[in-house]
Amino acid sequence: MQSALWGLFGVSSVLLSPIVIYVAVMMALDRSKSAVIVKVLQGALLILLVGPMFEIFYSMSKGGDSFSGDGFSGIITRLYENGSIEHQGGGALSIFLGGSLVKLCGEVCALIIIILLIILFVMLLTNITFIDIFRFIVSAFRKLAGSISESSEESARRREESKKAREEKAPSVPEPKEKQGGFVDLSKYLSDKDKKEDSEEKKPKKQKKESETLPAPIEEPPVQPEEAANKSIDPVSELRSATAEAASEDEGHAQTEDAPDKGEAVNPIYVGKDGQTTLIEMENSSENGYVIPPIELLNPSQSGLGKEDTSIETEKNAELLVETIKSFGVVTRIVGIHKGPSVTRYELQPAAGVKVSRITSLADDIALNLAANGVRIEAPIPGKAAVGIELANKVRETVCIRELIDSDEFRQAGGKLCFPVGKDIEGKIVIGDISKMPHVLIAGTTGSGKSVFTNSVIMSILYNASPDEVRLILIDPKQVEFPVYNGIPHLLIPVVTEAKKAAGALGWAVTEMLKRYKLFADNGVRDLKDYNKLAKSEDLKCLPQIVIVVDELADLMMAARKEVEDSICRLAQLARAAGMHLIVATQSPRVDIVTGLIKANIPSRVALKVSNQMDSRVILDEGGAEKLLGNGDLLYMPVGLGKPVRVQGSYVATDEIKRVVDYLKTQTSSQYDDEVASEVERHIPVPKGEKTSSEQGQDPSQDNMTEAAIEAVVEAGQASTSYLQRRLKLGYARAARIMDELEELGIVGPADGAKPREVRLTRAQWLERKAMLGNESEGL
Repeated sequence: MQSALWGLFGVSSVLLSPIVIYVAVMMALDRSKSAVIVKVLQGALLILLVGPMFEIFYSMSKGGDSFSGDGFSGIITRLYENGSIEHQGGGALSIFLGGSLVKLCGEVCALIIIILLIILFVMLLTNITFIDIFRFIVSAFRKLAGSISESSEESARRREESKKAREEKAPSVPEPKEKQGGFVDLSKYLSDKDKKEDSEEKKPKKQKKESETLPAPIEEPPVQPEEAANKSIDPVSELRSATAEAASEDEGHAQTEDAPDKGEAVNPIYVGKDGQTTLIEMENSSENGYVIPPIELLNPSQSGLGKEDTSIETEKNAELLVETIKSFGVVTRIVGIHKGPSVTRYELQPAAGVKVSRITSLADDIALNLAANGVRIEAPIPGKAAVGIELANKVRETVCIRELIDSDEFRQAGGKLCFPVGKDIEGKIVIGDISKMPHVLIAGTTGSGKSVFTNSVIMSILYNASPDEVRLILIDPKQVEFPVYNGIPHLLIPVVTEAKKAAGALGWAVTEMLKRYKLFADNGVRDLKDYNKLAKSEDLKCLPQIVIVVDELADLMMAARKEVEDSICRLAQLARAAGMHLIVATQSPRVDIVTGLIKANIPSRVALKVSNQMDSRVILDEGGAEKLLGNGDLLYMPVGLGKPVRVQGSYVATDEIKRVVDYLKTQTSSQYDDEVASEVERHIPVPKGEKTSSEQGQDPSQDNMTEAAIEAVVEAGQASTSYLQRRLKLGYARAARIMDELEELGIVGPADGAKPREVRLTRAQWLERKAMLGNESEGL
């Protein structure tokens, strides 16, 4: 048997065993019958190609032509004997392909063609392409380079640690010996000229150049009040920490300059809780002395640490995604891959004639085959002829607020109410502007990052605007999120934690909005921006923008539904031009909480993870929010944007908020408005069943509805409690009390069972009474 195989196939007969094993493994893995048959045919053709290749090599080594000579039968006999006896050549079957190619194009060209065909069939049999081989080689080199860099960094770190250890173990040199050595500071014994020459010789050229370009702070002229008012405030104040050289220079300045000149700006020093002092430059101050908090109070970004190259894994997922969709009969191809902080979007272009609905209906099947934690499909991607399939990353990147506030995008935004939303799927920073929204509705379940997102908006305002420009009203019925901000100068009133008082604060906001519009009308301007320009030129008081932040709308709607809904709707409809803006957050985006009126008047939405598709439709008017990952993963849809954008929101920790608040408290005291606080108390709604101040008096005429009730019964000619309820829209208790008051005044008669009461006041008498009351009010 062995000699027969060698005689037929030659050296290529050694490939029979591996191919048979490969086919057996495929059959054991329950591959389809057609796939097994295809692999068997590919293996057979590969054997038939390898035989002629070895026969041509054998004939070239012998210096002859194995496919010419004693006729067809003689050639086959010779080839068979070479294979079965000598175990050389390609066997008798190599004459069909090898002999034909040698006759047509010669041995060299035939050998090249056969080798190319062998490479092709090897790739088909193993499903490995040249691109895969190239990727494997590149990956190996990347891992090698990474290991080399890590080893070099590790060795450098170890050298640094050993150096520090040697310095710590070294004995301290006594002070007298130090003065005898070469470290004596002779500058205090030299003249001014010698000092200058000595410092110029020792100072490097680069340091000298920097000192020429950066003058000392004490030489800056004092900033005039007019210049400070017109000076724009940078969103981020860079903090310059004092180095050892600066400390030594300060000692030299202390000997020559005991005190700063009069009118010279002195930079304050912020002392943190850990005892570290930080020098703050007062370059971003307003007229009231407000200084923007330094960026170093926020935690540094950790996004670049431990980040591994996942391009190969991403490409494998892309291929698996295409194969998964293809198994359902949908042909697509990858046209783009974008990796964001929390998700990766694979952009697929369907083949001609494929409906988009066929891809969107495969979301659950794709999640099953890829073992993904939820799949969101965006079909189509706005502005692209592709369908986006978003898969969660195995390792999510935290987007710190410091990274966003300290970015060029945030600095160039310009508006005082700009805030960084986060990073989108392509890794770009998304900036929002509350003044253009002009109101925002935020919704998400517990743990989705709703309160963290709201805190990041507040922190952005603190880093971007002074109390003269923006004032805040914070409403927190939960009493756990916003009380930390008590005492900062931006607050108009202390943080509101009572639901009834929150309704009063919204009522005051409506009154303030109407006052501002009347002020605009009197001065002939259209909005707050034009009024503040006029105020600067005519010595009027500038008005700040007011941002009202509500952390939990559901609790307010349960306590005072009618008052809260009316106030929110009026503010949302009219408050933009008055410079007043709403940020409303809720963890229960139900139709009884986020009513149709509220949705219609607040166009900008931020949806975090919700529990079901119905809640997603309430907040976004479409599904998708139920498939988010939580922890800041959100859909951002400002006014004017057709489809929501998926963004990883910024993260702000509690200790960061406390550090910024402590810094603001040490810098400026709180600026609460007592008049606003009293107005808020006056607007608190009175619960049903309790008497108002007008109803507690002894005089019945004090009730503002009494005269309206008299007019109603005179016009009707009869009086009843139910009639007053319908006509004046009153409750039964108040309508009955008014009816008793009318009986005491003699306007109506006594009750006569179920019949209406008799009206004893004629229309002429009522007109006289009305005229007398009008004259009395004019006299007063």
